[in-house]
Amino acid sequence: MKRIKEILASIIGRYGAIVASCAFMAVVITANSSCSLPYYEPEEPDGLEKYKKL
Repeated sequence: MKRIKEILASIIGRYGAIVASCAFMAVVITANSSCSLPYYEPEEPDGLEKYKKL
């Protein structure tokens, strides 16, 4: 179990910044686009408006 934790910690340490930047890019893209399906569009969170460009 200790070996698995060490492996996961090294992977997160190595690629954590890349995953975080991809997640932030996904938030910005999602904030500036509308839903592609007309029958389902969830409510936007309150903090999402500060990332909108339009």
